[in-house]
Amino acid sequence: MEINSEGTDPVVVSVTGEVDLATAPQLEQALADGLGQPGATGVRVDLSGVEFMDSAGLRVLVAALRKAEESGRTLVLDAPHERVRRIIEITGLAEVFGLADRA
Repeated sequence: MEINSEGTDPVVVSVTGEVDLATAPQLEQALADGLGQPGATGVRVDLSGVEFMDSAGLRVLVAALRKAEESGRTLVLDAPHERVRRIIEITGLAEVFGLADRA
């Protein structure tokens, strides 16, 4: 997995590769760093390069969303790969992340 962060408002966290039990802590740290940036109102997570995500990755995204909401910031999932989108839909998280309204 590779993670790149850029910008400040919103912070864009681009993720490529697989997000699983072994790599989820890296994503968790990147999202925490992004949400902790002074002046940032939120984080946009570019998932277009992620072809696989397991429950560990979903846990990280849900925890980051909660942290963002608690601090008055936003967390937006951007362009999830079709496989990742399907996992999000199957688990019932599409509405939580606002993906249900986007085709």
